Amino acid sequence: MKYITHIKDLNLGEIAEAEQGKEVAEIFNGDRRRMVEVKLTGGAVLSKHHAAEPITVLCLAGSGTFRAGDDLEVSQKLVPGTLITLEAGVEHDVTAEPSIRILVTKFKAE
Repeated sequence: MKYITHIKDLNLGEIAEAEQGKEVAEIFNGDRRRMVEVKLTGGAVLSKHHAAEPITVLCLAGSGTFRAGDDLEVSQKLVPGTLITLEAGVEHDVTAEPSIRILVTKFKAE
């Protein structure tokens, strides 16, 4: 049985310019979780959406704002090291201020 899977070495604190202001790259997709790296530059916005599963968001570099709720009425500033969690089905968006790089983990149902 394999106990450890090396996924990627993350360059913390660095943001490479994303094409067209937004870049989304899947870095892991397993049986129980999926990890996606998101880069937003130039004030780009990851528009209002929701995930079917609970998620965590870890800010790796840059800064921005994470907003959640039906009317996006609750907000959290994102800076390197900020880790937040969100329940399934909650509407949310992310705005780069001016650039941000985050790691999103989606936890799949059994």
